[in-house]
Amino acid sequence: MNNGADFMSSYQHILGVFSPYLSSQHALIKALILADKSKSKLTLIQLTTPKFNFMKSTNNSTDMQPLAENEDLIFQYQNLGLEIEIKEVKSNSVSTEVLAEVEQAQYDLVIVNYKHHHPIFHEFFFAEEWSLLRQKQISVMLVGDKQWQHEGNILTAIETDDTSEQHINFNKKLLDDSEEIASLLDNNIHLINCFHNNNLSMEVSISNSTVNHRDTKAQHWLDLIDSAQDYDLEDEQLHLIEGLPDHIIPTIAEQYHVNMVIVGASEHQGWLSQLKGHTSEQIIDQLHCDILAIKPTL
Repeated sequence: MNNGADFMSSYQHILGVFSPYLSSQHALIKALILADKSKSKLTLIQLTTPKFNFMKSTNNSTDMQPLAENEDLIFQYQNLGLEIEIKEVKSNSVSTEVLAEVEQAQYDLVIVNYKHHHPIFHEFFFAEEWSLLRQKQISVMLVGDKQWQHEGNILTAIETDDTSEQHINFNKKLLDDSEEIASLLDNNIHLINCFHNNNLSMEVSISNSTVNHRDTKAQHWLDLIDSAQDYDLEDEQLHLIEGLPDHIIPTIAEQYHVNMVIVGASEHQGWLSQLKGHTSEQIIDQLHCDILAIKPTL
């Protein structure tokens, strides 16, 4: 665990999105918490849909309590010295408004609510929030109703197959950001690397296959240790497992009750990019925690 030594946060400007009349405000609450802990400026998009505005105008009994509670919460953080700017927007599209906003100002992170979907959803629809993960210019945190536990865990997924300088630097960025999030939330980092044996030839003998598998696993373990050496992680915080990330990561995340899974996205060799079809959407829906998708530095 990082002991929270003083450092300059990489989060200088955070963008959060919330709907003011909803009773559950996970993105708003977590954006306020993270901005406060990182001493970041926070811009909030207060998003209302034209449909909701019509319903509200024709129904005077619309519950205004969530709006008042949100305003009170924001005011409390402003009184603590947090710099907050609120932009009221009427739109049906979270992703459209976020992408428009990041074109106008420099942001280090976007925080949005994410609603889990039934697997059949992915056969016919596309989760709007997912489109934000495919944009290269900004990192995105998808958050749900699970509260961040003090002295909890975060799980960071890296790849060690790619030995290019670009990928090694990206792994370092993932770990640097993980270390900062862990410090801000007073959490432990767990690092996971999924691997598979590429030698599928029918001509390989059983004994040679066993040796190759052992050598492959040993090399991945050495690469994992090498990646983690600057981050004060114990062996029990390092996880090397054979198999596909979409099977393994949700299992390990559940085992350690993690607050957040941190992954690389929009990188050519990123594990999100390797998942085919609807698998990438489905893995997110298997995770009962928040997700931070880190983008490469352009």
